[in-house]
Amino acid sequence: MKRKVIRKSARAPKQDSIESLVVAGAQALGLTLDPSWEAGVKFNLQLILRHAALVDEFPLPDDAEPAEIFHA
Repeated sequence: MKRKVIRKSARAPKQDSIESLVVAGAQALGLTLDPSWEAGVKFNLQLILRHAALVDEFPLPDDAEPAEIFHA
């Protein structure tokens, strides 16, 4: 039986959402965000979210198992 895969959009959230996440994250961590860093933080957060969306939309079969842990 084939499984129907519903793909999520890989689009990044809107800019105002990203700004809200940056501000809320800094407040939650008790950080003071230098205004000159805001653009870089927003860019990196958008990039991380785009990468996460690509991983999230990758279909895995129902019988997929996690890899074993190997110690050297």
